[in-house]
Amino acid sequence: MLSRNIAGRVPARVRPLQLSRRPAIHSLRPFTHCTRLQISPPSGRPQLQFLSPQPLSRPIPPLSIHLRKHFGRLVSTTSREHYKKRFSYTVKTTLTLTAIFFLFSIVKLGVYQEDIEHKWPSPPEWSWKSRWCLRSAQALQHPEYTNRLLTDWPMVAGYLKELIERLENVEREGAGIFEQGDGGILVEGVGLTGLDISAKSEPWRRGYFQALLGAAKAAENLEGWLTDKKQRVSAPAEHVIGPSNPRPKPMPAAANYVIHEEDCEVASPPPEKFYMKILTTNGFDTNQKVEAALAYADWLDYKGLGITAGDMYIWALDIAAGGIEGGADNLVDLKTGVLKNTSPEPPSENLMRVSTALAVHNARQGDLPTALSLFTSVLKAWRSLPLVQDHQTLTPPTQGFNPPRPDFQSLLNSNDPPTRTTGSICHEAGLMTYIGEILYASSSREHGLAWTRDSVELAESTLASLHNSPDLTSRGRCAQCLKVGLENWRTMVSALVESAREEQVESLVSAKKAWYGGANQAKDKAEQLRRWEAERDILQHRIEEVFPLLDGEGGT
Repeated sequence: MLSRNIAGRVPARVRPLQLSRRPAIHSLRPFTHCTRLQISPPSGRPQLQFLSPQPLSRPIPPLSIHLRKHFGRLVSTTSREHYKKRFSYTVKTTLTLTAIFFLFSIVKLGVYQEDIEHKWPSPPEWSWKSRWCLRSAQALQHPEYTNRLLTDWPMVAGYLKELIERLENVEREGAGIFEQGDGGILVEGVGLTGLDISAKSEPWRRGYFQALLGAAKAAENLEGWLTDKKQRVSAPAEHVIGPSNPRPKPMPAAANYVIHEEDCEVASPPPEKFYMKILTTNGFDTNQKVEAALAYADWLDYKGLGITAGDMYIWALDIAAGGIEGGADNLVDLKTGVLKNTSPEPPSENLMRVSTALAVHNARQGDLPTALSLFTSVLKAWRSLPLVQDHQTLTPPTQGFNPPRPDFQSLLNSNDPPTRTTGSICHEAGLMTYIGEILYASSSREHGLAWTRDSVELAESTLASLHNSPDLTSRGRCAQCLKVGLENWRTMVSALVESAREEQVESLVSAKKAWYGGANQAKDKAEQLRRWEAERDILQHRIEEVFPLLDGEGGT
């Protein structure tokens, strides 16, 4: 009994559970009436809200909150790796294309700079920054070469301002130059005069001259312009908002900026600052100073300062005469500029340039007799030169900055007489056009028209002989001369037609009152009218045929 009782007393924690053999009773409930407890997993599993139906009374959350709650569910481990690969591929592709585009831009810029360096060379002794400024400014002044409609003069002025500052800095490009006198010469309204650059090389001096002359041209075109220092844009003063201009004109449609007067400064110094610096610099040759003096005088003529312009033309004449060894008293009248044409030696190229410019100035001022004397003296000087065939002339390297060879020294010296070639005959045609205008306006219409006809024939024959010539400059100049001559010819003939028509009407009225000869006089006037009308019609037909060809030759 004892052992039996002990064996039968198994602890409850060890005793196996006896499963009930009674069948489980499950209550079936409709699927459409599922509650949270029926759908949700046991209490040990996490409760996911998106698996539980929301009560209809609860408001819909905003889209941002909705996306924030479900973003983790939408981005799984597989999609995360996919997005990483896509993002890495996109970054690599973008960086590769950017690098290719950047390198292509550098190559394109290098090719462009090499091209303009070939066309407008810069001194090789300058630094790359100075050479960049000079050739870029030169290229911008020729919009037809850079495929632009107009010249960006503010950019030209900016390049040349930086270049001049570098060239005049004795610690950089200007090592070896110094001021003239004790601290320089100060001119009222202009500032300090030119420096002494005689110790620099010829390429250096030529580049400095081009920089000053380009800055003067930019200053002429930027007169009355202001530059916004903050936005670095320029515009005429009439478009700038400020106290001095309370009602400014609207900016162009393409301009998306507004300029205020308090943020502005003058876009460029006055042109005379640069012209006077060239004229007073020690180291420029006669030709460079004559070119600057003529450009400054032409600017003064444009501004209506005729007397000051006349003085500047006389100054240019003195500079040209001073470059001739032994003096120029036997070549030109230093008071009037008329070439004497009595010396066995012809005048220099500079003297002929100055006399021609002085003749144009006198014609503008209304002094036609003096202008006619100057034009005829220059024409005689040209015709006194021997004609040299184009294949006999040597072409000097006018654009290169290497020192010229000794064979070309005489050709580069503008103090010597010019060479009369086929291309230079267009100069004579231009002078004949001027003479025809003056004669037509002052003394004789018939003589003026005859000179104009001769100038047109000379220009046309010269252009025909230059048709296959590589000298594009001479061809363009000749085409321009021919076009101007034809225009003058048409204007003169049209005026003669109107005058003849008026005279015919007057002769018809007089014929009714005249006792004798009135009918014959009316007949002569009618015949003269038909003659001028016929010449006008023939000339118009000629112009319609020639003008398209002139555009192809560079005429404008």
